[in-house]
Amino acid sequence: MEFTTYEIAYRLNVSEETVRRWIRTGQLKADDTSGKYLVKEEDLQAFLNRRSSRTGKAVSWLASIGGAGVRAAAPGVAFAASNIATSAALSGLKLYKVLSGIETVGADELSVMIDEIDKSMSSLQENLQLILDQKEKLELGISELKEIREKLLHQ
Repeated sequence: MEFTTYEIAYRLNVSEETVRRWIRTGQLKADDTSGKYLVKEEDLQAFLNRRSSRTGKAVSWLASIGGAGVRAAAPGVAFAASNIATSAALSGLKLYKVLSGIETVGADELSVMIDEIDKSMSSLQENLQLILDQKEKLELGISELKEIREKLLHQ
């Protein structure tokens, strides 16, 4: 499978110029024999693997597609990506191509994609519950502080 600079930029939430700069500087390998840059899946995977040790757009991308590797951690509701970040990112590009009608898949691959979506939905539901639990605790803390403030004002 190959990806255009537009597809990569769209899913990573960066400009096409940023993707072209990665290509021009040798960070991302691409073929330009067709008159436009095309990036092979394995080259994109290698690029994302090299960048996975840093916080960046890939984490935002995974959060936006509900990657199974993204978990909310209370307190603070901080997000972190696990080692499956790269495969989840590539699955997102594949899903984008299938939904856009650019690519078709067989029944087995479609079943795998649906399973990934189910896992992502479950993960997002868990994240939402953690956030709601944290929200309740914060609201209780605010309420207690308001009461303490009022008692101090009336002394």
